[in-house]
Amino acid sequence: MSGDRDRLAIIAVIDQEVSAAASGDLQAYAAMLADDAVLMPPNGDARSGTALRMWLQQFLEGFAVEWLSFQHGEVAVQGRLGYHCYEYEWRVRPRDGGAPTVSHGKGLHVMRREDDRSWKIVGEIWNASPAHDS
Repeated sequence: MSGDRDRLAIIAVIDQEVSAAASGDLQAYAAMLADDAVLMPPNGDARSGTALRMWLQQFLEGFAVEWLSFQHGEVAVQGRLGYHCYEYEWRVRPRDGGAPTVSHGKGLHVMRREDDRSWKIVGEIWNASPAHDS
């Protein structure tokens, strides 16, 4: 049953990440990241360390995120490592009043169980494409 508990714990961390992005809460978001986390956003360079935290701060301060859908996919755990697949659709609106962008895509989190038994995000990569025509 430890595997089920770990999968549920990983999903809980990702749900917190989604909530932190929607609320623009940099502190909550950063708390889910391992110190050595690497994020690879669409059409951009990989970011880690101070550069990652600065990028997150600029993103969360500059844009409001509205999740239109977020679906958990496969979650697997092997020892202290795990991964989580997902699909999403979101509306991202510049806080300065610019036009919003709606996009959808899929992504992958790489997770690590820390010494205190908590799960942290050590890697995330996702893609994005224009919104579906309705």
